[in-house]
Parts: sequence; C-alpha cells; structure tokens
Amino acid sequence: MFKKLLFIAALFVGLTYAADVKSFTLKTMEGKDIHIEVNDNGIKVKEYPNKVIILDFFGKNCPPCKAEMPILGKIQKRYKDKLQIIGLHVQEPLDIKDYSMIKNRGVNFPVADYMKGNQDFVEYISSLTRWQGQIPYMLFFDSNGTYKGYHLGMMDETVLERIIEQNYKR
Repeated sequence: MFKKLLFIAALFVGLTYAADVKSFTLKTMEGKDIHIEVNDNGIKVKEYPNKVIILDFFGKNCPPCKAEMPILGKIQKRYKDKLQIIGLHVQEPLDIKDYSMIKNRGVNFPVADYMKGNQDFVEYISSLTRWQGQIPYMLFFDSNGTYKGYHLGMMDETVLERIIEQNYKR
C-alpha cells in the first residue's frame, strides 16, 4: 500500500511541476496529427478542446488490452461529445494488418504507434509519471486538461463512465 501511495504521489508531483511547457505532435496510424502541450497542470490537446482526455497505453498482443478494446470503443462512442481517448501503442510496431485487427476489436479513436515517430512523447510522459512499461495503462485529464489520475491494468466500464462524468466540466 505504501509503495502505491508513493507512486501516486510521484506521478502527481511529476505532472504538476513539469519544468516547462513541452509541445508534441503525435502521428496517428491514419496519418493525422494530434498536437499536445504538456504544462504545469496536465495537458492541452489542440484537436480536442474541452473534452475529458484519456491517454491509453496499450499493446496489440496484450490479453487485457485486447479485452479492453471493445469497452473503450463503446465508451468513446457513447461519450463522443465529452471524451476523447487517444491510444498509444507501445509494443512492437503496428502494421496495416495489426491496425485493422484492433479496429475490428472496436477501437474507434486515434492510435499513435510508439515506434512511428512518437517516442519523444511516450518517453517524456514515462519520465514524468515513472511509468515502467506495464500495460494497459491510462492517464486521465479533465475537460480543462488538468491531470486527474491514472489506472494500471484493465479498466471496468462502470468505473470509466464515472471518471468521465466526474471530470467533464461544462
């Protein structure tokens, strides 16, 4: 329990006291750009203002990640006006066949592959949060972009819905 509290405290301190504002451009599997600014309180995503943001670190060969894909797709569809999930694939590179497979599992949100030009962002977030590569791993930001927490492991649909509702500021 103490280790978990220490990890949460380190994560909060890392995101709350980022040394300066950093800007990143994620390249999605569909060739689109997502512009993310990491600031003192969390993040701002140019393409998705005023939405709850979930950064979902996952892998194509991870059994809990595979099981979670349809849940995340359903949540993204249900809360499309309030939420944007951004997938960050962090295993070996995705090819077109792999991407098609995850789309068929229900992924209906942008996915950026770590190995395709997105290493700087993933490594920066890893250094801030002390993330060690375990997946699935999610970071939550309210509709103002303020960091609200993380979850390591498969996420329950009901808990996800509660997180979205609690962090959406009209």
